[in-house]
Amino acid sequence: MANVDIDCFAKTAAARAAEFAGAYPFAHVVINNLLDADTSILADFPEADWEGWRGLGDSYQIGKFSCDDIELIPEPYAGIIQQLSTPRFLRALEQLTGIDKLLPDPYLTGGGLHMSCPGGILAPHTDFHLYDKADLYRRINIIVYLCPEWRESDGGCLELFGNADGPHVTVVPGWGNAVIFRTDDRSVHGFPVPVAEGRTRRSIALYYYTAREAETFSGDATTHWREHGEQNGAIRKARFELFRILIKTSRVFSLAAHLVNPNQGPGSLRKRKVGPSGRISE
Repeated sequence: MANVDIDCFAKTAAARAAEFAGAYPFAHVVINNLLDADTSILADFPEADWEGWRGLGDSYQIGKFSCDDIELIPEPYAGIIQQLSTPRFLRALEQLTGIDKLLPDPYLTGGGLHMSCPGGILAPHTDFHLYDKADLYRRINIIVYLCPEWRESDGGCLELFGNADGPHVTVVPGWGNAVIFRTDDRSVHGFPVPVAEGRTRRSIALYYYTAREAETFSGDATTHWREHGEQNGAIRKARFELFRILIKTSRVFSLAAHLVNPNQGPGSLRKRKVGPSGRISE
């Protein structure tokens, strides 16, 4: 049985709060060895032909599969998800992030088990903020990696983007490590470098919510993508700037809708969403 080291996480959460809040390009922290070192549990990770997988099948998430049904997710992975949803873990997560009253998602919408096959990518994007299914607001992402002996050259590394010059942070998905980051309309992330041949990127993704909206505008009900692929020099810079302009434009329209009907709740704001509707994302 694999275990989350909640004891260690709880002891260091408060001490790393300033690191989380001050991280660039947006609030995040990498936790080494959140999961114990027993890689034997990989034998229980579903193969590509598992009937529980849902293939995402679009150009933004090539080669990616997910399962967000806790009743289908096998042990020990269902147990890991449950450990990451306990009150003790949530209290430590609140200390680390400075966000009170965090709630896990019992539906695992967009989360659960993720797998990306060779050639798989996840285009840079920002996540939805409004979670209409439960009338909640998405605040924090946690990704726990299940990739033994992974190198940056194996591709599939999470990139956190700050501006047109490229990613400012690259997170190698090493075994048992986790990245925790604030999710809003400014937290652009993804893994546009494809997973290398002969490698499979495996992870657990969980999202945490609050019943109260963020103090600043943090997005709408849409996942906003920017074009993936090999982009260099002026072309890459121009495409990134266009993405940032579109995000800002979306923010203006969504915020305006919120100001016009501030008491209508997430459902009404979702009707005014701008941009292409996303599917499951990390």
